[in-house]
Amino acid sequence: DGRPYTVYTPYSKIWKAQYKSINLIPTPEKIDTPAGIKSEPLPKFESNKHFPAGELEAQTRFEEFLHKKIYAYANDRNRMDLDGTSSLSPYLRFGMIGLRQCVSAAKQAEAQTRSAEAKRNTEIWLNELIWREFYIQILYHFPHVANESFNPALKNIPWRNNVEEFEKWKVGKTGVPIVDAAMHQLKSIGWMHNRARMIAASFLVKDLLIDWRWGEAWFMENLLDGDLAANNGGWQWTAGTGTDAAPYFRIFNPVLQSVKFDPHGNYIRKWIHELKDVDEKVIHTPWKYEIKISGYPEQPIVNREIVKERTLKAYNISKEKIKT
Repeated sequence: DGRPYTVYTPYSKIWKAQYKSINLIPTPEKIDTPAGIKSEPLPKFESNKHFPAGELEAQTRFEEFLHKKIYAYANDRNRMDLDGTSSLSPYLRFGMIGLRQCVSAAKQAEAQTRSAEAKRNTEIWLNELIWREFYIQILYHFPHVANESFNPALKNIPWRNNVEEFEKWKVGKTGVPIVDAAMHQLKSIGWMHNRARMIAASFLVKDLLIDWRWGEAWFMENLLDGDLAANNGGWQWTAGTGTDAAPYFRIFNPVLQSVKFDPHGNYIRKWIHELKDVDEKVIHTPWKYEIKISGYPEQPIVNREIVKERTLKAYNISKEKIKT
């Protein structure tokens, strides 16, 4: 009907229905730059050893992903302790690899396998690429989402915005290991596993009741793949304020997420050195076992028993305001 899509599923269906084989253009041997264009010097910078810049690195990672990991993507992508993602987001962000190339390769990978399970895995990765496109068109058609909730009923949530708790979240000192590991990873390498992003974001917004825009800005400041559309879309999805978002009443339990997606605690040990010797049976909830570790909080900064009631009350206040 000419209106922009605001729900992902119908958008992805029409996207796939209109897909045609992509004719990738070869790299030009020479680019004729117009005369008289001056070049500006690059500012001083430090290379990131975890994500070396350049098209060659992007292609190498892409080929490794297509060779094997794409066919196990559905299950491995959520495991924070495994190298199960493409890790291409910084390269997509800066155009070191093109979305069209990724889409074309995903469709080829799907066609080359006879396994129904393998085909499902390739389609799930393709879906993630379509999510990027979905959020780009949302930002284009609804530019106000850059500054406020897409859902008008949730524009007036009375956030607690406790500055001290926000600072502890930023530096990974919340006392919840999986959240802290995620924040340490972000600060250490400028990147965070996608499942960890959802857990850390949900904890800030739903457990601490801190404005999602605070967290969105911190991610943009620290992520190598920081992209306004994708980052904003992800935060509003988790907060429940966005288009096609998770239900506002859904609140991630960080402990259950930790046990499910880092079952042996290897991700936590990797990023929180203070917990490197903690047994997997207690590493997800060390406070429950009264374990005291030098340099690490003895208790979480929030009592989860009060979280759901407090958060739903705040969200409902905003929903009631729009009715008046």
